[in-house]
Amino acid sequence: MSRKRKKGAKATAASMVMDTLKKRGAVDEKSAVDVSAFKNLPYATSTISYTISNLIEEGVVGKTNDERFYYDDLGFKALETKFVRGYSMIFIVPIVIAILVYVLQKVL
Repeated sequence: MSRKRKKGAKATAASMVMDTLKKRGAVDEKSAVDVSAFKNLPYATSTISYTISNLIEEGVVGKTNDERFYYDDLGFKALETKFVRGYSMIFIVPIVIAILVYVLQKVL
């Protein structure tokens, strides 16, 4: 996830939502912004609301009691760690199995 996010038409709704929050300085409950901050994004309202909902579930976006939103950097780092671990396992487990099979073939 450390690669650069695409800008413009190729940017994802999630990256646009996070960029909007960061640009407006909405990084905690005190600086949170209301939903109108996302009105100029080039996606349908339903797409933006679905994206914000998913980001809230993942802990990347926080929501205040008065329906305002902010970017949670700690939540993003936790999601990034979870993502990296998941993909690491996709590569590490097959490599370990291949090494074990190779060693067993040589021993037997």
